[in-house]
Amino acid sequence: MPRLARTILPRIRKSIAERGIVASVLRSFLLPIHLIREYRDARAAGRNAERSEFDAAYGVETDEAGGDRTYLSDLEIPSRNWIYGTDYIAIEPERFHELLSQLKISFEDFVFVDFGSGKGRALLLAAEFPFKRIVGVEFAPELHAIAQRNIRSYENPKQRCSNIESICMDFSEYELPDEPCVLYFFDPCEGSVLAKTLENIRSSLERRPRTIYLLYVAPPQEGVERAAAFLALVAHDAARNFCIFTNALH
Repeated sequence: MPRLARTILPRIRKSIAERGIVASVLRSFLLPIHLIREYRDARAAGRNAERSEFDAAYGVETDEAGGDRTYLSDLEIPSRNWIYGTDYIAIEPERFHELLSQLKISFEDFVFVDFGSGKGRALLLAAEFPFKRIVGVEFAPELHAIAQRNIRSYENPKQRCSNIESICMDFSEYELPDEPCVLYFFDPCEGSVLAKTLENIRSSLERRPRTIYLLYVAPPQEGVERAAAFLALVAHDAARNFCIFTNALH
């Protein structure tokens, strides 16, 4: 459940930094309405939620207990970027498999990196592919701890990669592995942090050229293609809200 008092001031400061004082004052009248809507939606989700088939099948905890999402405002996150993050939601297995089926690569040559890995469902789903290794980067210690438990307890006869780890840090400060990578983003943050992260990726490729694929799953976000202009867009599925970029064609 979003902690309203904790989230109001950071949102106002964020708005002032991005839009200025006048626009922020005008928008502030809408903030209580937005927060009340969040509270109401969370209450409704809590009443109707059931444990997912994925969690029940593999004895893990990748969903939110009593709701469809984990609100970042409910967590103690040391990074100041938490206000730019989006709430954690576990991706549907079918959607994830459809996304990765678009990749025509030798998975054994690639490291899978999940930016904003939360409780780790995507890490576990990625383990059904023979990646060289799998890395999740999550800035909320509570979610990171749950992901670690899930990694330890996960048992799946379809699992083809057992080298899985969760790292607790702000992914805008994460340094990419030197190997070829599949970089996965499930709507983890707003534009400014995403732009900084993509710039870090571009700089990493300049220092050490190698092949990457960037998988972006979310409703279209303004500036994503512009920020990822150093990559080529090779796939876009509007129905499932994902796109794939790569430098393999450059």
